[in-house]
Amino acid sequence: MIRTLILDFDGTLADTQTSILATTHAALQEMGLPQPSDDFIRSLIGLPLKDMFLRYPGIKDEAMAQIGFDTYKRLFDPIAEQTFQLFPKVEATLRQLHSATSMKIITASSRMIASQKHLLGLTEIRDCFDLLCGLETVKRQKPAPDMVLYILEATQTDASEALVVGDATYDILMGRGANCRTCAVTYGNQSAEQLSSAQPDFIIDNFEEVGRLALEL
Repeated sequence: MIRTLILDFDGTLADTQTSILATTHAALQEMGLPQPSDDFIRSLIGLPLKDMFLRYPGIKDEAMAQIGFDTYKRLFDPIAEQTFQLFPKVEATLRQLHSATSMKIITASSRMIASQKHLLGLTEIRDCFDLLCGLETVKRQKPAPDMVLYILEATQTDASEALVVGDATYDILMGRGANCRTCAVTYGNQSAEQLSSAQPDFIIDNFEEVGRLALEL
């Protein structure tokens, strides 16, 4: 059995794509900037928010990206409260793991911790998590391995006893860089073909399989 389950947030636990798209468009509109396509925005989900803004048309420098970051943060919660939802089987699977095992369940997200807490507060699974890690946890973000390395040290877990799960190549590369086993989920923001390019150990189609995998390894 895996000792520590390390989970991406957006696109893995929670279906926040609608929230992210709507908030990004609203922020760019407020800034008077061109609107990228939804597909382009989706391709960046998983990166830190400021890095996403640096890639949008019309963002010329770090200062503009910071304005985008701040605008997005201000607009996100009211939009997300209307559109946020967990993916199927997430609640049941995490509750089972939390109640029936000693497995530590931890997030490794590019989303700030306060935002994770707010969104999880809209659900019934906040108490399933031993630790939330986010944008402010480490200096080097995904795909660097730093966040997973931080979690391994904080939980005194060997890399061989941890499983990193995510819906983006950034998540898989982060886990592989820390020498952990990795699992890509295909129901999030990237396709199975995109995810295969990062060479995850496992590729699965629903979150219930994450629970089975964590118990079997």
